[in-house]
Amino acid sequence: MPLTRLFRLFLLLALAAALPGQEALAQAGAAATRTGLPAGNVAYIVFDAQSGQLIDSAQAARPMIPASTMKVASMLASIEILGADHRFTTAVTASGSIAGGVLNGDLALIGGGDPTLDVNDLADLVSQVRQAGITRVNGRFIVDDTVLQALPFLDRLQPLAASYNPGLTGLAINFNALRVSWQTRQGQLQARADAVADGRNVTLPWVDISEGAATPYRPIDGREGWVLSSRLPDKGSDLLPIRYPSATAAEIFRSFARDAGIVLPAPAIGLRTTEGTIIARHDSEPLPAIVTRVLKYSNNLSAEMIGMMAARQLLGRATITQGEAGRALAAWWAQKLPQIDWSGLSIPGASGLSTAARISPVQMAAVLIEGNRIGLPVLMPERPDGGGEAGAGDPPPLPPGRLRAKTGTMGYVCGLAGYLTANSGRQLGFAIFVVDEPQRAAADAATDPYVLTVSQPARRWIGRARAAERELLRQWAAAY
Repeated sequence: MPLTRLFRLFLLLALAAALPGQEALAQAGAAATRTGLPAGNVAYIVFDAQSGQLIDSAQAARPMIPASTMKVASMLASIEILGADHRFTTAVTASGSIAGGVLNGDLALIGGGDPTLDVNDLADLVSQVRQAGITRVNGRFIVDDTVLQALPFLDRLQPLAASYNPGLTGLAINFNALRVSWQTRQGQLQARADAVADGRNVTLPWVDISEGAATPYRPIDGREGWVLSSRLPDKGSDLLPIRYPSATAAEIFRSFARDAGIVLPAPAIGLRTTEGTIIARHDSEPLPAIVTRVLKYSNNLSAEMIGMMAARQLLGRATITQGEAGRALAAWWAQKLPQIDWSGLSIPGASGLSTAARISPVQMAAVLIEGNRIGLPVLMPERPDGGGEAGAGDPPPLPPGRLRAKTGTMGYVCGLAGYLTANSGRQLGFAIFVVDEPQRAAADAATDPYVLTVSQPARRWIGRARAAERELLRQWAAAY
C-alpha cells in the first residue's frame, strides 16, 4: 500500500475514532438490543481491506477487552520481529570428552522457546545423542529453560486446572498438557498421567495422582501432580495443564534415554554454566506455519511463548518476563505505526488470556491493515456463519468461505477481528468487540481458581454477543 494511502487511512481512522456517527451508534445499538444486550456493550469498525477506506464505526476509540483476538496483534508483530523464516531450535550439548561411550562432562537439554515441541521430538533428540556415541553421562544432566520466565500458570485469574492455562518455561512439551485417566475399583482409585502426541503414548509415572480434593482437580504445589475429587465419575479422563514443563520434559527425555541404553543422572533445572558442542537439535516449522495454527486453535501457551521470544529478540535480552514482553510488543506497534493513537493499548500477555488486556477497534483495524500488507488473511482461519436462518427482511447467512477471522471468548467478553468478503465481492476488514465490563469485573472478583465451568448467565450472554456479531457481519455483507 503506498505511503500516501496509509496516511489517508490513518487520518480517516483517527477521525472515525474521535467522531463516531449517530447512524453507526444506532446500528451497534440495534444489533445489541435485538439480541438482548445493552447498546453500550458493542464497539466496532469496518473498512475496505484493499484501499483502507473507512466504511463505518461505533465507539471505535474505546479500549476493550479483546480476549483471544489479541493474538492477531501479538502474532503479527512476532512474525515481523522474528522474520517469516524463523524456526525455534531445541538443542542438546555435550561438554567434555567422550570415551568408551561415557561423556566425562555435562549433557544439557536447552529449550529454545519452541511451543510445538512434543514427545516425538524429544525421542528424536535422544536418538541423535545415542548416535553421537553416548551411553552414560559422568557429569550433570542440565535442563536449561532460562530463555523465558518460568511461570506455574499463564494468568492468575484463570482456572488452575484449565488446560488453556498451563505453566510456561523456555522448554515446552505437548503444549504443556497431559491426559489424566482414572477408574475406581473396589473403592480404590487407580489413575495415571500420559503425554500423547501423534500416536505416541508416554506414561508419566512420576506425576502424582491422588484422591481427596473438594473440587474436581486440585494441583499439588511444588511438583507435577493432581488431587482428584471423589465425586468424579468412577471412570473417566481429562486434559490437565502441566505446571512444571521443564521437569516433565526432562523426565520424558530421561525415560527415552533409558530405553535407548543411555544412563542419565537426575536432571538439574536451570542455566547451564559450561558451553558445549551441539550433538542434537530439533528445529520447529517456520513461524508462519505455527502462527496459522495459533490463530485457528487459539493455543494460549503458543501465543505467549512466541510473543515472549519475539520481545526477547527485540530487546536483546538473554531472558524475558511475560510483562516485559507485553510492554515491548505494545511499544513496537506504537513505533511501527506512529500515525495511530495507541493510547489505552495494554498487552499483559500475548495470548489475550488476561482481562487486563485492552485494544480499541481502531487499533485492531490498524493491525489488520498492516497484516493485509504482509499476507495475514491467508493465515487467518475460515469461520462459518454460525447462526441459523435469517428472519423475514433480515440479511441472509454468510456463505462458506466468506469470513476469515480470529475469535475471542470469555465470560462477558466476545471479540471477532478479521476479513469479510461482502456479497458484492468487496473485501472488508473489521473488528467487533462486545464486552460487559462491570459483569466481567464482578466475575474476576468472584473467581475461584478451582472452578472450571463458565456460569450459565455468562454462557447466555456469550450466545447473545455472538448473535450481535453475526447480525453486524450479515448487514455489512449485504450492504457493502
